[in-house]
Amino acid sequence: MNYELDANRTAVARRWRLGLRGQLLVVFGLVLGLATLAAGGYQYRSLRRQLTHADDAQLRAHAQELLGRVSLDPLPTLPLPSGRGELMRVAFREVGQPERELFRSAQFPAGAAPGLPPPDAPGTELGPLHRVVAVGRAAAPPGPGAEEAAATGYLTLWLAHPAAPLARGVARVQRTLLLGLLGSLTLAAVLAPLVAAAVLRPLRRMAAQARRIKQAQDIAPLAVPATGDEVQELAETLNQLLARLAGQATAQANFLAAAAHELRTPLATLQAGLDVSGRDPALPPATRAALAGHDAELARLGRLVDDFLLVGRLGAGAPLPIHARPVALDELVLALADRELPRFRAAGRVLTIGLPDETGAASLTAATDADQLTTILLNLLDNARKHGAPGTAVTLRLLTPANGRGPVVEVENTLAAPLGARLAQLTTAWYQADPLAPGTGLGLWIAGRLAQALKLELRLVEIGPQLVARVQWPFS
Repeated sequence: MNYELDANRTAVARRWRLGLRGQLLVVFGLVLGLATLAAGGYQYRSLRRQLTHADDAQLRAHAQELLGRVSLDPLPTLPLPSGRGELMRVAFREVGQPERELFRSAQFPAGAAPGLPPPDAPGTELGPLHRVVAVGRAAAPPGPGAEEAAATGYLTLWLAHPAAPLARGVARVQRTLLLGLLGSLTLAAVLAPLVAAAVLRPLRRMAAQARRIKQAQDIAPLAVPATGDEVQELAETLNQLLARLAGQATAQANFLAAAAHELRTPLATLQAGLDVSGRDPALPPATRAALAGHDAELARLGRLVDDFLLVGRLGAGAPLPIHARPVALDELVLALADRELPRFRAAGRVLTIGLPDETGAASLTAATDADQLTTILLNLLDNARKHGAPGTAVTLRLLTPANGRGPVVEVENTLAAPLGARLAQLTTAWYQADPLAPGTGLGLWIAGRLAQALKLELRLVEIGPQLVARVQWPFS
């Protein structure tokens, strides 16, 4: 149960784990979004302050105008506020005397004097609906001669007007900045993939070039971007790794070629000696049978050495000599069947040959290298004989051209077990679908490389329990 929980947690973690592209998108979006939010917040506070100051200045100018029209001689004469929802309060104060309220609008809150701003102070909120400012001047107490008398007190006028226009202006600024923020986030969402693609373009090029490396001779240095950052360092490091891999692959291919070349002569000598000794009529039957078995083993070892020599050439990237000439494919297939039939009989297997019934000789003739084509088909037959289901037949089939394409040679065998996803790995060097089966895992790889050199198409198809290896000539 704990293992299942751990597996579920791991799957969830992988599902929510962001790749490099996702991390770049998130970082770019967060940086641009936070920068826009900070700039928008600063602009909002600045514009709100400016709008408030402008509103207070306009209200203070009107209040100053009203204050200039106030007369205290012989009785207080006050102008009325405009009908735009303005409220006014006027009061006179002398030192050591209680404040005398000369006028208060009906809607002006009573008892609000302690919370009202002093003259020339910034405006404040007067309840939820109004904003108030104060202006004042020195004056004598109201009465006859107040205008000519020495000022002994202070006359203060508070003027309030509706706060709704200022609130609407601030809300309009807020909406504008919010739309700007949403536009910036939208722009970030559009630009983030482009920026991420531009940043990751060198990595994608390196990945694409690395994916094209399927064999040692395909190893080529990656393009190093002159960015002076970690991407350039990564490309240089990968190039050093590829150079080491190429050197190791070349050394391995050279060793295989050299070892195979050195082994061919002694093996040929041993096999020739066994052939001569096996023809001696004086040998006992048991000795003759033993020598025949040794001769077969030496022949198998010789084919293995030939494969290693071919692997060395292919691995080193040396071009194979191709001697193309017209080859009668039906005759080649029959010759292969005669050559391989003893091995199939020894393995208890049946080799079936399929040839077209009636066709022109020209349609079954192809310009190719007979030796290399023979090696391809021998490897396909050897693979079918070794890895097919025990007791089942192997079919070698030649098909006539169709649909404008050249002829086809097929090798079909019954599988011991379904291949499924392993089918694509059969042409990989040193790969064996059944590790316990005899062989080195090179036969199909060599066949694929030789088919590529001859410009043939080699396809492996799993049809039910059957594996079909199809060698197709190009369009005729």
